Amino acid sequence: MRIMVVDDNDQSLQSLSLVLGDLGHDVRAFSDPVAAFEVATNAFYPLIITDIRMPGMDGMELLTRLKEHELAKDSDIVLITGHGDMQTAIDALRRGAYDYLNKPINARELAAVVDRCVEHQALRLENLELKTRMEEKVAEATRDVVKSLEEVKVHLRQVTGIGEIVANAPPMRRLVEEALIIHANPSVPVLIEGETGTGKEVVARLVHHGETVSPEPFIAINCAAIPHELFESELFGHEPGAFTGSRAGGAPGKLEAAGGGTIFLDEVAELPLTLQPKLLRVLEERIFYRLGGVKKRTFSARVICAANRDLSDMVEKGLFRRDLYHRLRVGHLRIIPLRERGEDIVTLAEMVLQRETERKKKRFRGISADAMRLLRTYPWPGNVREMENTIERAVLMHDGEYLLPEHLHFASPDGEKADAALPSDATVAARIPFGKNGWIHLPDAPFSLDSLTDAVIRRALDRIHGNKSKAASFLGVSRYALHRRLSGKQ
Repeated sequence: MRIMVVDDNDQSLQSLSLVLGDLGHDVRAFSDPVAAFEVATNAFYPLIITDIRMPGMDGMELLTRLKEHELAKDSDIVLITGHGDMQTAIDALRRGAYDYLNKPINARELAAVVDRCVEHQALRLENLELKTRMEEKVAEATRDVVKSLEEVKVHLRQVTGIGEIVANAPPMRRLVEEALIIHANPSVPVLIEGETGTGKEVVARLVHHGETVSPEPFIAINCAAIPHELFESELFGHEPGAFTGSRAGGAPGKLEAAGGGTIFLDEVAELPLTLQPKLLRVLEERIFYRLGGVKKRTFSARVICAANRDLSDMVEKGLFRRDLYHRLRVGHLRIIPLRERGEDIVTLAEMVLQRETERKKKRFRGISADAMRLLRTYPWPGNVREMENTIERAVLMHDGEYLLPEHLHFASPDGEKADAALPSDATVAARIPFGKNGWIHLPDAPFSLDSLTDAVIRRALDRIHGNKSKAASFLGVSRYALHRRLSGKQ
């Protein structure tokens, strides 16, 4: 991120520039606030860090003038004071400052402020793009009066990504109808279940936006990506001194950031058991406390959770709280896998082909009959995401008037590229359903069962990012048995 630092103290200026540069940011330093103002009003800087007491123009005046300028008004401005003047800091916040820091500056606290600014600027740009694109669609619909109201709504929904929901299959049509009913009831918690790649976040955004485009924030959290010891702070925020390394002034969590919008907890099955009763309390009482805090805070956002694991089975095994599970199921949506949506495969494939053809400036006009038969026959263990990746690769590597069977490459269980030719009836007949999520493709020639077993284990490890305990649970064997297999001991 581009950062401007303004300080008349050369030593302080150099130290700040060095720390920010080590954090990977593009830093431009100024000892003269007047020169800094000239530059900041001609080129946008997402973050401006300035001392308060400087000759020529102090930090408060610089803040005021920047906030009045059309180009610089969206910059996040952090003020630095070495005098501990709390009233000055309060006045700065009232004038639009993003935050303030006291000298001597703590490097960890500085890094935390910069990280929040990065996230804030990213959200601002996302909202700006959303607003701009929505206005463009509205203007287009206004100019073309022959368009129906439904067409206008479709264009607006493309802005948020929910316009790509294909619901020709009856179960998907019912799911969209239920999602819109739930949208009208924001206090209802929602649980979206489905295999990996089925588009759970897209459906979550549909619940959030409905048939229009909501201006409220949509805050997504991947529960599997946050260390358990940091999850409570991430979700609820923390007060000053709540834990070692916590921000001096405390920090809000994602529940507060969601405001009146939506908080989306993806892979909720990975939510720590210790936090599940606290989430249940939020859902039932609509209140929460920051980590280490005593002040009661109200919560008004919608909660949507998604899982690609069977939560009911986890409940029976004691891995997920039963009361939270049943609370989340008030608004329950289950997305069926792509292999059960034959009516949608054709529409999805054509839509992805058109999109990727435009993006990559190719000549494809459609999909050949043989290629479409191949797309409809393939079981799509990775669902919609796998189809998108497959067609994107085909468009990237090839060009022509029609997408052909030889352009398509699917991943086989051993990780090698499968035959791109249209499968024969014998090959199709040899496909054996394997559980809920995939298929085994038996070759025509004899093969080694041990090699197949090893390939399945490797694929399970890849899918669970190398976690042997989870892979063993996924395969239904003990971790000891899996370790013996990997070490070559039968």
